[in-house]
Amino acid sequence: MQELAGRLQALDPEASETLRVISYFDALTAGHASTEVLVRGASMLAGCPAGLTAPALSLRIDARGRRSADPGAVGSWPSRPVTGGGTVWIERDGNVHANDDMILERVALALSILFERTGPADSFHNPVETLVDVAESGENRQLAAQALHLVSTTRYRVIAQPASAAHAAADPSAVIATVAGAIRAEIVLSTDAVAAPRAGIGIAAAPHDLARSWSSALTALRLTSDHEPVLCGDDLGSLLLLAEISPAGAPENCDLQSVGLVIRETPRIITMLDTLAASESLRAAASSLGFHHSTVQSRAEELSGKLGFDVRTSRGRTRLSVALALHRLETAHFD
Repeated sequence: MQELAGRLQALDPEASETLRVISYFDALTAGHASTEVLVRGASMLAGCPAGLTAPALSLRIDARGRRSADPGAVGSWPSRPVTGGGTVWIERDGNVHANDDMILERVALALSILFERTGPADSFHNPVETLVDVAESGENRQLAAQALHLVSTTRYRVIAQPASAAHAAADPSAVIATVAGAIRAEIVLSTDAVAAPRAGIGIAAAPHDLARSWSSALTALRLTSDHEPVLCGDDLGSLLLLAEISPAGAPENCDLQSVGLVIRETPRIITMLDTLAASESLRAAASSLGFHHSTVQSRAEELSGKLGFDVRTSRGRTRLSVALALHRLETAHFD
């Protein structure tokens, strides 16, 4: 599906986005995502609040992915009925967006499947979701930890992986709607080895503090690359703070936008940029890339002109590292 979406992006961007919506809700459904995660997924994809009314259940998620104190009502918003009882809607102001109908169709289908499995009243939460949700109360997290038989004196980690990745059912997990797509949060002992093709490993924490472990795991996953497909939150240090920075608020001439422009012009240049950022010198970068030193010297000079700072210096490589990290946090998406 991801390969097909990539091909479609070049031919028909709108069709590609439609396919991503389908893939997104398919992943959430396959991962047995809860009602709240599905409605939050609709909100995040649409970029506006979304809500659901069903027997014994009312829910509204705002544009930031937070639960609303007042679920409100459908009103005149675009909506779809949910089989088994209920209505889901999105609160779109202004003109309808191209994929609004598809988002409503797929979230209604996913909710219908979920309600058929469990019924509306029993589908609201997975204990793992409760444990990693920073908005949940301490009491609710304690109850969730007890439901999962987690020991209060033991330290665990949350592992973040794309929902499409193969998953062993031994450890408690949940598929969660995030800014990076449908991501599986899996709770393991802090001492367990992690074998995964792509993953972010959260910091070790007690059961009541696993929301912090989840946050670091998701940031680590978003910072992974083909060069470093598995990252541990313990090794990221202050890089974890980058996830709290909004690229949208950066000035027009910032390093982030310069790096993004270079990557959009030549996608394959990302390997050279990663290597330059990680190497102590151009000669070391040339050795890692398998190129002659003069070739890398020439490319580094050209890139420095495009980026607006000299990647041949230690300060320039630091700026490049930070810009690449911000670029990944802004663009990382897993189908």
